Amino acid sequence: MADTHVISALREKRAKVAGCVARLERQLDQRRADLRHIDGVLRLFQPDRDPDEIKPKRTYARRTRYFGRGELSRLCWESLRDGDLLSTDDIAGRLIDAKCFDAADAVLRAAIRDQALTTLRAFRKRGTVEQIGLGRGVRWKLADEA
Repeated sequence: MADTHVISALREKRAKVAGCVARLERQLDQRRADLRHIDGVLRLFQPDRDPDEIKPKRTYARRTRYFGRGELSRLCWESLRDGDLLSTDDIAGRLIDAKCFDAADAVLRAAIRDQALTTLRAFRKRGTVEQIGLGRGVRWKLADEA
């Protein structure tokens, strides 16, 4: 038989997830109602057109507030200019230092590391940065022709 504290923690977690699902379902119902109303108004103004023919636009995640436009890419690029092989965490540390953020904030460091990793992968796809290794031991450097 499982310990009562395990059962209690699982019940608490389930209640939180169920509450989140219920909130998201309410939001989805509201968005669907909004869409029906907009479609109705479109039909009033253009009865010969089907609103379902309008392609949905992709929504993007909210931009980070840590860096300005193009700043993250520029800072990642500058951190690699030394020619050293750097881990993603090393690059995140340099970004934190460049922005004078709190270096002891582990949550901030993880968020910036994830953003830097996304940027570095985009650089790799363009061929401007080389990835050496895989997983947590991955290192980055500027490509030879960059």
